[in-house]
Amino acid sequence: MMGLAGSASAGPASLDPGRPSVVSLDYCADQFVLALADRGQILALSKDSERAFSHLRQKAAGIPKVRAAAEDVVALRPDLVVRSWGGEARALALYERFGIRTVQIGYAENVEDTGRLLREVAAAIGQQDRAEEILAATPAPAEPTGRAALYVTPGGVSAGRDTMIGSIMTHAGLANANRGTGWTSLPLESLVLEPPGLMLAAFFGFDDDATDRWSVSRHPVMQRLMAEAQVIDMDEARVSCGGWFVADEAADIAAALEAGR
Repeated sequence: MMGLAGSASAGPASLDPGRPSVVSLDYCADQFVLALADRGQILALSKDSERAFSHLRQKAAGIPKVRAAAEDVVALRPDLVVRSWGGEARALALYERFGIRTVQIGYAENVEDTGRLLREVAAAIGQQDRAEEILAATPAPAEPTGRAALYVTPGGVSAGRDTMIGSIMTHAGLANANRGTGWTSLPLESLVLEPPGLMLAAFFGFDDDATDRWSVSRHPVMQRLMAEAQVIDMDEARVSCGGWFVADEAADIAAALEAGR
């Protein structure tokens, strides 16, 4: 690290304190940076910024990528580092020592709370107006439909109350068929007794989430239940991070429900 001190002491790359130069450390932080920052502000994004689970992956094309290692980040001399979970949290103090400001993106518990995160990052990046434009275009909650949905994944994980998925369901006008709290396993026995008429399916096409032969999703009974239910495939890139775009996912679910009537 001593070898980096000389290069970092030259000061940050940006000459405009209102529009700082930015490095993003993980693909969740990438979404906020790509949506809010001018392209010229972005020094580097995470290595995962163009992966299938990155919502704004197309905007990431052509922008340099960087490891979340502190020495690589400091060498870029950014004004600002934006992080959700990437890299080591203890490196944030190191960045501050080099005069690099940091933004630790918090956690949104529901759809409505994602706007707060967007505004916080926008204020740090100097793009408050852009955040307001994005939020002004965010779809409003749908009217309740009187229907319930069950969230299913290849690994047999479902979402109950007090989860972002549960909030997305509410925003789409749905009740949650999973009566549990938090993240739970799919209750195969109870599903047989009370088959769900609607399922929201996610991550079934992702190789990274491939499951073994003993997964609940591979069980013949679960496959029959899914074949008999209305299944709406979710956009995994919208639900892999708790960003403002979860409201768009809810709107698309509501539209699919309307079209399927």
